[in-house]
Amino acid sequence: MKNQKTPFAVRFIGFSAREINIFDATFSVEQNRQIQYYRLSEDSLQEPDLYLVNADDLKALATLADMEPNNLQPALLVGAPHVELPFANVERPIRWLKLFDALDILIERRLIMLATQNSADVALANSVPERRRRERLDLDLTDPLEYDRMRTKPPPSDRILVIDEESTFRDDLSVAMAHYVVPVEWVGSPDGAAEVYTGLTISVVLINPELSNFDPYDFCTTIKHQYRNTRIAVIFLVDRSFVYDQVRARQVECDGFLSRHLDQRQILSALGKFLSWRR
Repeated sequence: MKNQKTPFAVRFIGFSAREINIFDATFSVEQNRQIQYYRLSEDSLQEPDLYLVNADDLKALATLADMEPNNLQPALLVGAPHVELPFANVERPIRWLKLFDALDILIERRLIMLATQNSADVALANSVPERRRRERLDLDLTDPLEYDRMRTKPPPSDRILVIDEESTFRDDLSVAMAHYVVPVEWVGSPDGAAEVYTGLTISVVLINPELSNFDPYDFCTTIKHQYRNTRIAVIFLVDRSFVYDQVRARQVECDGFLSRHLDQRQILSALGKFLSWRR
């Protein structure tokens, strides 16, 4: 269970940039609360502790349905939905005390459930498949090439490659993945990685983007080109201080970033989106 002062991760769905800034500022100033919250970056692969959804946005409600919220990953609606939904709700205009009270109730229920279940099993059971991270396609407006890209075949087997100076993260991940018979390779530099990802079939590459003398975004392009006929996930394994360039990352089709400081349950949940046992 998290420490009382460890903030809980909230995935925002359907809010404007202005509203998000207000939420960020409010979360930031509420540092003395027993339970605290922070907004997950859009490109973070970390599974949220809960969802906060603009109930006035029909697209947001459709996205929420794809996320399959439950008592372990609950949802709080802000505003009045146009249809009856089985989720907690706070009205607009937002009364912040009511909103925090509603968030706290959902988190307390989540913590009770987590305390009674195996953390690894919970992580995998509630990992949302990677395909649900994509927006719904418009059948009339979507470029046919987009469909071709999404039909790229998965690799025949799962294997993870960690590219980092230290092997500690790889060693811990290897122990966790042994139960699922997923090998975890390690190389200490990008220069040594090519021999591995060209000689072995890799399904997920975790890169420390702050390694010296290389551009992680260009490196992502190189790996994606190597696997242009097969799906492969390239994920940045970051420290808290790293600034993720969302524009460049999307240009090179980087799949997102993951903090190396997350606990094992959260790491397994994030990686489960890209491995075959979740498809």
